Amino acid sequence: KVLLDTGEGIPEYIPLLQEALDREPGTERATISKVICSHWHHDHVGGIQDVLSFLAARNIQLHNPPTSAADASSTAAPNHVAKGLVDIDTSLSSAPTGIFKFPCPDRDDPETRFQTIQDRDIIKVDDQTTLLTLHTPGHTSDHCSFYLKEENTLFTADCVLGQGTAVFEDLGSYIRSLERQLNFSEGSIGSVGGGGDASPSYKIYPGHGPIIEDGPAKIRDYIKHRFERERQVLAVLSSTNSNTGGDEDTGSAKTSTTTTATGNGAVGKTAMDIVKVIYQAYPVNLHLPAQHQILLHLKKLEEDGKVKRGGEQIVEDIEDVVWELLPQTQANL
Repeated sequence: KVLLDTGEGIPEYIPLLQEALDREPGTERATISKVICSHWHHDHVGGIQDVLSFLAARNIQLHNPPTSAADASSTAAPNHVAKGLVDIDTSLSSAPTGIFKFPCPDRDDPETRFQTIQDRDIIKVDDQTTLLTLHTPGHTSDHCSFYLKEENTLFTADCVLGQGTAVFEDLGSYIRSLERQLNFSEGSIGSVGGGGDASPSYKIYPGHGPIIEDGPAKIRDYIKHRFERERQVLAVLSSTNSNTGGDEDTGSAKTSTTTTATGNGAVGKTAMDIVKVIYQAYPVNLHLPAQHQILLHLKKLEEDGKVKRGGEQIVEDIEDVVWELLPQTQANL
């Protein structure tokens, strides 16, 4: 079996893992041969040592899955075993733990010695388990999703959740990852290990929350929500009204309402100014986290060439930046 993510290292996890293995049908006890981590966040990698201890206590050794003769014959270099699209270094200097992950040098624990997986790598565990790796950054730079060919199922980790919306550190990358997963359902990525394209619809197993029966529909909702928020941000920036409609002193964040008049009559605004308009029906204590999300939207819009940082003075904190529409954006609204 393959274990996708290891939890955060709480005591309740290992008994649940044992229960899941015991439930597997068959005369032989189910074991784990590989562990794959979707990204570096603690609630996905924090349980690695507990899992390794659990397996060691049961004399279960993580290993690379058997390779076919055809795969072995395509070995590109000594000390390497070709397995599908995964090239595993079997030398003593490689990571022998059987824990796979897309690299994130700034965040990965060097003591874990992950085996590296890359985008489009195929991890063939046995005749019934073929996983296609999809690099889906945005939530984190190293985030990956995994498509299980035999069951037409996508494991999305934290890119798509069973309930609510996901957080992200780079909105541009996140939108592209959502669009890639959606296009994948339409077969644009191509065959998985020579087995044909993905079905137009597939089930999603998220990292948090319930199973999603119609995966593409959920992804479309995610994309729609993000672009709707983007349109709201642009609409606020296009306003000639400098009154944000909120209290200036919320006590929960920097709430500078400094504005600048632009050449097209619109008034430049800070991220918190925008929050006070879009989230005016929400409690004030939610404005600070909302400001972070709006800043990520503004950074994406800046990359897209739709907004710019205005004001005559250079400010140190991005929360104090006054944002303005570029003229061509104003004309297209």
